[in-house]
Amino acid sequence: MIQDQDFEEFRQEYGVDLSPALRSLTNTSWGDPDGYHLIDLYRVKNTTLHEEYKKAGHIKGGFERLQRVAHDYYHFKKSKGVFDYTDLILEFKKQNMSPKLEVLIVDEVQDLKPVEWDMVKIMMDQARVVYLGGDDDQAIYSWSGADVSKLINLQCHERVLNQSYRIPKTVFTRANQLIGKVKNRIPKEWNSREALGTVSNINYERLSFRENEWLVLCRTNYYLNEIANDLRSKGYLFEKNNKLSIKDEVLTAFNTWKALQNNTEVSLPDVKVMYQYIKSGEYGIARGFKKMKGADEEKKYSYQELSQEWGLNVNIQTPWDIALNGIGDQELVYMRQIIRRGYDLGKKSNLRLSTIHGAKGGESQNVVLFTDISKRIVDDMAVNRDDERRVFYVGMTRAKENLFIIPSTSQYEFEEILR
Repeated sequence: MIQDQDFEEFRQEYGVDLSPALRSLTNTSWGDPDGYHLIDLYRVKNTTLHEEYKKAGHIKGGFERLQRVAHDYYHFKKSKGVFDYTDLILEFKKQNMSPKLEVLIVDEVQDLKPVEWDMVKIMMDQARVVYLGGDDDQAIYSWSGADVSKLINLQCHERVLNQSYRIPKTVFTRANQLIGKVKNRIPKEWNSREALGTVSNINYERLSFRENEWLVLCRTNYYLNEIANDLRSKGYLFEKNNKLSIKDEVLTAFNTWKALQNNTEVSLPDVKVMYQYIKSGEYGIARGFKKMKGADEEKKYSYQELSQEWGLNVNIQTPWDIALNGIGDQELVYMRQIIRRGYDLGKKSNLRLSTIHGAKGGESQNVVLFTDISKRIVDDMAVNRDDERRVFYVGMTRAKENLFIIPSTSQYEFEEILR
């Protein structure tokens, strides 16, 4: 399978970096003016590169450049003997063979691309029983080639799983008002939980994320980054796209020092990380001990052992922000703010940030949904609003109890969910 080092080799040889466009699961054409995502898109859609180029609008360098890059990429893979994910599916389709199966189960079929449907059909022909699970109302990957019409037009026995165990009544009502506007969809009846829940249109500044669990959703990464910067400036600890707002190594160093202060023994890997954030010297780590050479990998270490045998020259009473003097100033200020807010850095954050696409399948007690969209989305909605209705429907239905809808302060907004 093609790896990061292969993309780097391709970049060095041809002067083109394909990795962001072809490796990212969340990439869209909006962040790819070179159009390199089309090199994979036409293959998964069973079209041609020229067809997708014409649909895409302006592509930097024009079609000839894009075609040359696609040609170079094909021959590079062939010469290296590597495959990307789409190559594997195309090879499966070409061989047109599948094991005989008693039962075939395919989940999330609303997200299947045409070439993936071809693969599934080959397996279906060899299966005694087939179950296809999916929800056309949650089809939000059309930009990557997914074709929900194949699910909508499928001839099969249908069964609606009609009881939600997540969504309360008020969220259910508002979400159904939105999704009901979609023109081409499978009509379905389903029930919410008995809990009432709440839906509020509210100013973002009025929210406090102090208690319970929170999921903040934005339509694009641009707006998500804006919110992340604001929360960081206010001293909130959060996860963004499953990554904590403090570096993992810094947090390990902090928790290791705190553990030692609580007379708890710590592992060697954690000691090594902590040592990287304590400067060498008379009141830090004695020279020659930074890497803990010769230490027992399986052993746990107390403060007494580290100070007597492994060069730790920091008094155990020293506050963490003085002991860990290798932490950068910005990170240090941020951590102090977090602690002043009453957060425990030893516990998991209760606040998560994600794009709507990144949160599909997730849920939270409280969901904050921003209505901000980009001009590109506004332009796309002039042709087809249903894709955005599905996206925001997915965002709304992540809420287990309370949904907070944030009106846009910018020029562009998906106003339909405010009503």
